[in-house]
Amino acid sequence: MIRAATALGRITSRVHKREQGLTSPEFAVLLALGGESAKLTSSDIVELTAMDKTKVSRAVAALDQRGWVMRERATSDRRFEYLTLTEAGGVALGHLMPKIFEAETAVLKGLSEEERNGLEAGLTGLDRAISH
Repeated sequence: MIRAATALGRITSRVHKREQGLTSPEFAVLLALGGESAKLTSSDIVELTAMDKTKVSRAVAALDQRGWVMRERATSDRRFEYLTLTEAGGVALGHLMPKIFEAETAVLKGLSEEERNGLEAGLTGLDRAISH
């Protein structure tokens, strides 16, 4: 399982590195901010991505430098900073995702339909088990 996850991670890493020059932590932060929540704190991203605080902080700084992330201090508690994707960050993510899906699809084509269904069911169960 670890070997397969690492190999798939390398494949997606090549795509986001080639297409946008992003490190894996930068891509993970971009992806987290592109999710359903409009605003996240760095702590939220640490929890969502299972990365350590330092990696998240460096990734946010790099994305901020590119103009892909906007930082906004919380009015109720100035220690907290909310992060959102800028329009440019959303465009970059929108450009990347079809290429990531294309790379993942190419890998999955090597599996039978039964294997793909089993993989999907297994990953769904694993995600549920990890989340609780």
